[in-house]
Amino acid sequence: MTAVKIKSGPAALLARHWAALIFVLTVIGPLILRTGRRPVIFSRWSGMGDIICTIPAARELKKRHNGATFIYNCHPDFAVVPRLAGIAGRITSLEPIGLVGHWYQFILAGFYHFAHGDDTPGQTSKEPMVTEFCRQFSLPPREEHPRLTIDPALVDRVRKQLQGKNLDPNSLIIIHPGPSWPVREWPPEKWTGLVAELRRRGFTSIAQLGVGRYLNFGKVAVDPVPGAVSLVNDLSLEEAFAVISLAKLHVGIDSGLLHIAASVGVPAVGIFGMTSPQCRFSRAYIKSFVVSGVECQGCYHRLPRVDWITNCPHHIRCMNTVGVEEVLEACTAQLEIKAL
Repeated sequence: MTAVKIKSGPAALLARHWAALIFVLTVIGPLILRTGRRPVIFSRWSGMGDIICTIPAARELKKRHNGATFIYNCHPDFAVVPRLAGIAGRITSLEPIGLVGHWYQFILAGFYHFAHGDDTPGQTSKEPMVTEFCRQFSLPPREEHPRLTIDPALVDRVRKQLQGKNLDPNSLIIIHPGPSWPVREWPPEKWTGLVAELRRRGFTSIAQLGVGRYLNFGKVAVDPVPGAVSLVNDLSLEEAFAVISLAKLHVGIDSGLLHIAASVGVPAVGIFGMTSPQCRFSRAYIKSFVVSGVECQGCYHRLPRVDWITNCPHHIRCMNTVGVEEVLEACTAQLEIKAL
C-alpha cells in the first residue's frame, strides 16, 4: 500500500502537487501499463465509519466501469475496510488525492470523492451517511450499512482468543467507551455502573474494545472498565471485525466500531449526544439507540457550530445526562430479543 501524507497550508502547495505527480508516476502509470486500462479512484480520507458507509455507493459505481481497475484511497489505518469489501484491487493513502482527480483526470476512467454534508462548509447532513453517499452520485438511495463477510478461519481464531481470556463467545457483549472526541464520550463511572448491572443480571462475558490512539489526537490513555475484560490494543482491525461479528450485543458511543457492528449484522445500543444517529445509521438500526434529550442535542449537525471537538459551552451536558438505567434498559431489551 502506498502511504503519503502532506500537511495542508499554502506553504505546502508545491509539495502537495509533487506528491500527486509521484502518485501518478508510481501508481497510476504502472497500473495502466500493466492492465491496459485506466483506473477508477474512490476516495474518502476520514474515519472508519465513513469509509464503511461509502461501500454501497462504491459497489454500484463499479457497475458503471465494467472491466476497469479500481483504487480506494483512504487513511492507512483503515485500509482493511475497502479490502474486506472487495471494492478495489489496490488500496492507497495519498492525503492530497483530490489534486490527482483534478489535474490528471484525463488518465482516469473515473474519480469519486465521497463528500459528507457535515464536513462541507456551510452544509450539514440530514440523512444517513449511506444514503448521502449514494445520492451524491445519483445512485438509488439506500439506508442500510453494507454487509461485510469475515473470513471463517479468522473468526475461529479469535473465538479461541476469547476463550483463552475466559470470555464465552456464545454470550459475548462488547462495550466501546472510546477514545473519541471528548464530547462524544459517556462518563467512565456510568460505564462502570452499566457493566456492574449487566453482570448482576447474569451477563458476565463482557469485553472492552478500543485502541490507545485516536486519529485526531494521537496517543490517549484508555482506562479499563471494571468488570469487563480489556481487549484494548490487543486486536488488529480485522480481528476486531471478527470479534464484533461473534457478539450478542455491541454497546458503544458514536464510533467506527459501532459501524462495524452494523456491517456484520450485530444488534447494538449506541449512546448519542452531540451527533444524531439518524445522520449515521438506518432508521431500523437505531431503534435501540439511546439519544440524549437535551435541547442542544445534535449540535454537530447545526449551523453555526459551537466548539464541539475539544470543548463544549454546556459542559457536555448531552452525554453527561444520559442515565445508566436508560442504557441498561435498551441493552436488556436487545439481549432478550436475541435470546428468542
